[in-house]
Amino acid sequence: MNTLKGNLALLFCGDFSPVRRFESMVLEKGRAIFGDLQETIEKSDLAFLNLEAPLSLRGKAVQKTGKPGVPGLRANPDCIKAVAEAGFDVVSLANNHAMDFGSVALADTLDQCRSAGLAACGAGENLAVARQPVMLERKGIKIAILAVAEHQFGVAREDSAGVAPLDVIDNLSMLEQARACADLVFVSIHGGNDFFEYPRPDLRRVCRFYADRGADAVVCHHSHKPGAYELYKGKPIVYGLGNLIFDHLHPPAGWREGYALKLEYSATNQEFLGFDIIPYSQSLEQGGLELMSGDLYQVFMSGLETLRKNVESNVAFEREWQAFCESQSAFAIMRSYSPIRPQALYWLDRHFSIHKWLLPKSVLNFRLNAMRCESHRELLISVLENKRKSAS
Repeated sequence: MNTLKGNLALLFCGDFSPVRRFESMVLEKGRAIFGDLQETIEKSDLAFLNLEAPLSLRGKAVQKTGKPGVPGLRANPDCIKAVAEAGFDVVSLANNHAMDFGSVALADTLDQCRSAGLAACGAGENLAVARQPVMLERKGIKIAILAVAEHQFGVAREDSAGVAPLDVIDNLSMLEQARACADLVFVSIHGGNDFFEYPRPDLRRVCRFYADRGADAVVCHHSHKPGAYELYKGKPIVYGLGNLIFDHLHPPAGWREGYALKLEYSATNQEFLGFDIIPYSQSLEQGGLELMSGDLYQVFMSGLETLRKNVESNVAFEREWQAFCESQSAFAIMRSYSPIRPQALYWLDRHFSIHKWLLPKSVLNFRLNAMRCESHRELLISVLENKRKSAS
């Protein structure tokens, strides 16, 4: 798709996290870290990415899941210069790392974005602020972008800083308010299962619901690998853009791949004209991002087409979801019900299937009901939150 003069081109990109070994490279290379995607960014009327690390030297690492003492993500505040110089306009902070170093680091990140001329959405000093959309105008068209994240650590409250949560009732109100004063409305969701190319069933249902209720497109990120997309009732829904810039010492399959989504609308009547998928690879070894071409491009697009067909078919989608659940079964049980989490325990489970001892038939229905029933689940969440507060 070639953007014609007078049309509106919007670019959506995934997780930008200038941490670990990438931090010094981003500081050194600046916008060149985005490689040959740079031209597309510059030619877009609006470019968006998910900023998945606080940009601050202050704050104390909060305790989340995982091993005690494992640090959260954060990067040098000057890394924001690469984003601004590249031509990005909007960053989402609605993700599971925005609060890794507390409210002071989030405040620093928001300040850095403002100083660099970037609009930030999806996080703030309280829930009311975090829910506010970014409102911009391009070529006479009013554009609203809403950003929310699945419930993990760092969700904003009425009286505390954090990110805007994925909440259907609350988000619908946000969407309706944005729809009332904008010509085009886009929803960014940070959610999904790590390293799974498809959405969980309820996430697919929610994304389609938002499209039905007025979103012109819904874009998801978080799974750390390129995921399925679909054109739902003429509206694009992407379930996983993959990493944009993100280091990993031992990258899992798909970590180094991703794609940008370019949308085009008529500047005359806001009609959706089409979209482009722009695949790339990213790694420290190649010095940042590099667009795919030739056979690599063809193989990637062929795989993505298979994902699209499967996510649009209820039968194929259910098959893929059940296969993923089966592959994660032992880990999910161990993570949820084991009182300890040393790596040796996972080794023992692989050899002796000890997860079966943690979920005997005698308690299976009880635990299933505690998680499935809304009232039981909300009670359990509140009890655990109170336990966590008292233990800190």
